Amino acid sequence: MAEEAAPESAGGNLGQRATHAALWSMLGFGGGQVVRLAGNLVLTRLLFPEAFGLMAIAAVLLQGLMLFSDLGIGPSIIQNKDGDRREFLATAWTIQIGRGIALTTASAIAALPFARFYEDDRLIWIVIIVGFSALLQGFNSTKIFTVGRELDLKRLTLIEFGSQVIGVLAMIAWALASPTYWALVAGGLITPFMKMLLSQLLLAGPIDRVGWHRPSAQSLVNFGKWIFVSTALTFFAGQSDRLIFAKLIPMDTLGIYSIGAMIGIMPLTLFGLIERRVVFPVYSEVHRSGDPLAPRFLKLRAAFLTAGGVICGALLGAGAPVIEFLYDPRYHEAGWILQILTIGTWFTLLQSTYGAVHLATSRAQWVAASSAAKVVGIVAFVLLGYRLDGFPGAVLGYSLSEVLRYFVLATGGRVLKLPGIGQDLMFTASVALSGGLAFATARFVAGEGHGALAAAVASVLVAGITWLPHAGIYLRDAVKLARRS
Repeated sequence: MAEEAAPESAGGNLGQRATHAALWSMLGFGGGQVVRLAGNLVLTRLLFPEAFGLMAIAAVLLQGLMLFSDLGIGPSIIQNKDGDRREFLATAWTIQIGRGIALTTASAIAALPFARFYEDDRLIWIVIIVGFSALLQGFNSTKIFTVGRELDLKRLTLIEFGSQVIGVLAMIAWALASPTYWALVAGGLITPFMKMLLSQLLLAGPIDRVGWHRPSAQSLVNFGKWIFVSTALTFFAGQSDRLIFAKLIPMDTLGIYSIGAMIGIMPLTLFGLIERRVVFPVYSEVHRSGDPLAPRFLKLRAAFLTAGGVICGALLGAGAPVIEFLYDPRYHEAGWILQILTIGTWFTLLQSTYGAVHLATSRAQWVAASSAAKVVGIVAFVLLGYRLDGFPGAVLGYSLSEVLRYFVLATGGRVLKLPGIGQDLMFTASVALSGGLAFATARFVAGEGHGALAAAVASVLVAGITWLPHAGIYLRDAVKLARRS
């Protein structure tokens, strides 16, 4: 007989729980990005650009291995109607541990040929040691996902923030004692170790155990097969920029690119977090209840896209002066990189809510197809861009490849009768307007002889003012929806 379901950790209606989860997600993200940026600013002054390039390459290999072996364990726990049962969780944890062991072994095997391909033997031990982070993640508690299923994220957010603080402090301490790339490697192990330990000790719920329940395993595999295909393609879709650029540009230029990409990925990190921890669980719960998805889809993503549009418009204008203000002249080229990558960021935000709906309704094949479309776009647009305009053209081509992924997922949304295309056009026009005005403002202020900080602040203010009509309408509607839920 199946064991009883684990008790729910969160009460209240769906709208209230979603609001609380979104607030904790944003607080955790904001605090984490402050810590990450502060640590990065310190480390860029202690280390040389090449160190960031080496770590970026090693991280891409590990992320690739993880994506190639992803069975969607977390989304399965959140989406499945039996995802809170003990036998389901025991089976999921067993699979997760086995995957972590396999990934660590695979990274050790791949280290030598990977280093030889990039003609840098330093990568051998970097890859081997960084690979142990996969083993640590394999022992993460399944309670990370069960609290996400119930939209009860307070304690998980604090755990992740604390782990990040400890990891950054460890990197800075190591860099002060020995300013080499090993400081970055150390942080890559300490942060996941702390998250694993604290997730087991501090999250509410039963202790994880190894176990096997055949129906649960079949359910995990059936849901995860398309996740596997999708995330394997996501590796090429999301990480191929560093792999390709590493063969086209010097390692120090790749390090500068990684700085621009790090800043550019911040909004994606925030909204990806909200998508995984708020939007996807909400859509999953609505789907399990049998209620129509379309009304919730439009209202929820309106607030989502309003916040994302403000940030993208601001980055299009303020990207270069922000980099100039924060970093020393060695890294100033990251400014234009950040601005170009923001174009792709916007289309990623547009398609992410479509992807959450497809996963919530067990239509992960659409997510896989969208990642395949982006891979095709990368091959076509990056090579074309590089031929036409060198490295800047390649960066633009990589950014524009996200458009193809958006079109596939939006088409899938039409199949589900989700009326989002008109909303997308309106918001995209607003991003173009706010970004153009912010960019012109930054150029004007800089041309008048004011510093980078003044140019950045002025362009951000202009972008924010441009979005006031959207913010007033859609955030008000989102508040009303939360109150009615």
